[in-house]
Amino acid sequence: MTFLDTLRAVGLAAILAVPAAAQDTDELTTADEVRSEISEAMDAIASYTEQERDQALAEAREVLMRLDAEIERREQALRENWSEMSIAARETAEARLRDLRQARNRLGERYGALESGASNAWDELKAGFSDAWNDFSEEWSAADTDMSEN
Repeated sequence: MTFLDTLRAVGLAAILAVPAAAQDTDELTTADEVRSEISEAMDAIASYTEQERDQALAEAREVLMRLDAEIERREQALRENWSEMSIAARETAEARLRDLRQARNRLGERYGALESGASNAWDELKAGFSDAWNDFSEEWSAADTDMSEN
């Protein structure tokens, strides 16, 4: 059972449906909408030329903050429902969050390289960042897949 399976089992799927953008408003959007928005931003970043570097970096920084908020929401849901979870569900949830954090950290490292890299290496650095995003996205998908199956 993955982290999201566990949340669903205790009736908390709605917690994960509140994206960072909804913090400033009372509107609820789904996790799929958040994922779509972030994916679009990442695709845009991957298409920026070296001349558009500053804009790409600013957008990447914003995306990373949104990802951090999403992970924090998942961690908060785990903390709030810890006592209602079985030991196996706790271990699974902790492992899924650990995987997401590790993938996020790798993405952050690539962002750092993108930010501090030489302009003549922009395409290579951008490709590394894009690869790290793809890895994170796969972890995110794995976390969400089980939720949709239940």
